[in-house]
Amino acid sequence: MEIIDLLKQNLGENNVLENESMAKYTSFKTGGNADIFVKIDDVNKLNFLIKMANRNDLPLFVLGNGTNILVTDKGIRGIVAKIEICKFEIKEYKKDEENRKDKEYKKDKEYEEDNDYIYVTVGSGNKNGEISQKLLNLEIEGFEFASRNSRKHRRSNKNECWCTWKRNERHSI
Repeated sequence: MEIIDLLKQNLGENNVLENESMAKYTSFKTGGNADIFVKIDDVNKLNFLIKMANRNDLPLFVLGNGTNILVTDKGIRGIVAKIEICKFEIKEYKKDEENRKDKEYKKDKEYEEDNDYIYVTVGSGNKNGEISQKLLNLEIEGFEFASRNSRKHRRSNKNECWCTWKRNERHSI
């Protein structure tokens, strides 16, 4: 069985494309074809794809949103994986919880003792703008730099790279 048939069988007929134009997936709308283009919407499918690429010595290129990439007219040899795993989950932890699941994660970070903590988990297929708008609407600070409205909310630059956001009052400047 050819690799393309095996990929279609395990990842879905509509998710595996041959000689797909990369121009459809980049913001500059330029670039040649990918030998094999795969849309991934599940972690198990991603694991399968990685194993298949390794077993067959095929180069594997992971494509994000396509906004910071220029593809040559010669295209991309091997497999291009467009990750479309979307997830949005919020967990809130009180400062006095004894059995927090996040103790190991927090052990080397400095945190203010007075605040509760909110952990936001997102999929690699989520768009930054959508995430920041949801967090902004929920008044969760720390991701404003990715928002279209970032000028209104400038307080969280100190912690913007952490995976933790604090729920605070909305501040306007």
